[in-house]
Amino acid sequence: MILRLVILALLSQITFAEETVKAPVPAATAAECHGDFKMIVTGLDSDEGQIKFDLDNAADTFKPKENGKPAFTKGRSPIKDKRVEYTFKDIPCGEYAVKLYHDANMNQTLDKNFIGVPKEQYGFSNCKGCMLPPNWKKAKFTFDKEHPTITIEL
Repeated sequence: MILRLVILALLSQITFAEETVKAPVPAATAAECHGDFKMIVTGLDSDEGQIKFDLDNAADTFKPKENGKPAFTKGRSPIKDKRVEYTFKDIPCGEYAVKLYHDANMNQTLDKNFIGVPKEQYGFSNCKGCMLPPNWKKAKFTFDKEHPTITIEL
């Protein structure tokens, strides 16, 4: 009788151990999710200069002239064959929006004519051909490990 109880106790421990090993691993939380985010820009007029990017993670940084807050992160990249590929490294998963411009003459500003119309190409996420900047809600997209790349066509 004692032998049966000992064997039953050992078997229950083995079953418990197997169940522990087979327990599902919880999905990573947003705070644990990071990755490299790749931007592709096409439709550029020339290979001169560079593309300047702002990657914003909130509505109040998407329109910085209204409040002076900087973008979440910035980037710039040379142009090759009228195309740019740029990777932001180790970005937390979440909602973002991109604004960019082609700094053709490398003067660190989006050049405009005398009535304020940009002379250099510019663009936004989720807004092909927009003449005016879209609002945050329209421009935002989700970055996660399943969606690591976006393309903006100018």
